[in-house]
Amino acid sequence: MLNLTSKFSKYLLTFLTLSMISGPIGVSAQVSKTPILRGDVPVIEETDPYVLPEDYPQDILDWYASNIDARSYVVMDGETNRVLAEQKANTRYPIASMSKVASIYLVYQAIKDGKLKMDDKIEIPQAIEDNMSFNPEMSAMGLYGGVEYTVKDLIYGVMLLSGNDATSALMWHLYGSEQEGVKAIRELLKSWGMTNFEFYTVSGIPNQYIPEDWWIEGSVADNENQMTASDVALMAQHIVRDFPEILEVTSAESYVAQEGTEYEVVMSNPNQLLPGGAYERAEITGLKSGMTDAAGKNFVASGKENGREIYVVVMGLFDTAEMVMSSYWEVEILLDKLAEYPDLYKNEGLPVNQHEKPVEEETTVDGETTQSDEIESLIKEHGIPNENRRDNPITNFMKDIFNFFK
Repeated sequence: MLNLTSKFSKYLLTFLTLSMISGPIGVSAQVSKTPILRGDVPVIEETDPYVLPEDYPQDILDWYASNIDARSYVVMDGETNRVLAEQKANTRYPIASMSKVASIYLVYQAIKDGKLKMDDKIEIPQAIEDNMSFNPEMSAMGLYGGVEYTVKDLIYGVMLLSGNDATSALMWHLYGSEQEGVKAIRELLKSWGMTNFEFYTVSGIPNQYIPEDWWIEGSVADNENQMTASDVALMAQHIVRDFPEILEVTSAESYVAQEGTEYEVVMSNPNQLLPGGAYERAEITGLKSGMTDAAGKNFVASGKENGREIYVVVMGLFDTAEMVMSSYWEVEILLDKLAEYPDLYKNEGLPVNQHEKPVEEETTVDGETTQSDEIESLIKEHGIPNENRRDNPITNFMKDIFNFFK
């Protein structure tokens, strides 16, 4: 844990850290986009901004105002979902490769459902090698078309190398195409009650860097995935709660895919918050970084602080002529200050980060479509025959008021 008291100290430490960090990194780990990190993206109006309680410590606000460079951030207590600190946390911004958390959630869901196994082998489509694997404009695992990789290898390639190629390989295998994978992610986020997002690729790479015939219908070249810091925190909470085995991946120091073969890929974990890292914290376990021109540098962290489950998201760090920014250091600053207020989470006036899950319009059971329980109960209550479920007074009323059946 660090205890520096000025931005100058922060800048100096980051400079020294970047100068000292070294170590062997596989070739594929070096294939990463080097964006012109700038902040000139359109500012989106904040949706339902959080209101902190009147007794919230002014000391915290003043410290962050002087020392935090991220344009958006949130610190969430994972046990109560109370917001311990935030700035523009409900404003939607590009999220870059933090998008991959949603894709990997669906991969683990497929494993749970018996549709996929960790040792299953996936043959890489040639289109992925041609457009992603060795494209200097994006991070990649370095996959070869026609070669088979295990699901486990690809998961590590996604989470440690931020492999866009590995992400698409997994999602295409599950859903058949980039577009169908994106649709699955959109439905996943909606099922969690999220509405303030845009998703165009399964990996977070902007549309302009992939072939146009991979774009989802209606999208254009400059589209890229966007979410709020609050929703990214919830997305992280979902994967950690539902599939805690992801933490074995995100906390691993290293991993070797295709070991002993000509396609061997050596991976090192870039998370500097893990033990041995420049900003190490004892109980941080993950999770995912992200970086594009419009997104800047981003990170969503999971773990424990003060014995409590915690999620931290920092978004929109842009290098300047004087300073190379670090999302890991931003997380360090946020958590160091909050450590001075270990009982802050007990404040019942803190805003709570959660969504109401939507009422399902329809569900599918054994291949047959049925009305949701709530709509079905209305039908039974009013004695409306089931044969004409979509054209009756109740469903027409729901259509007019809630737009249920669009």
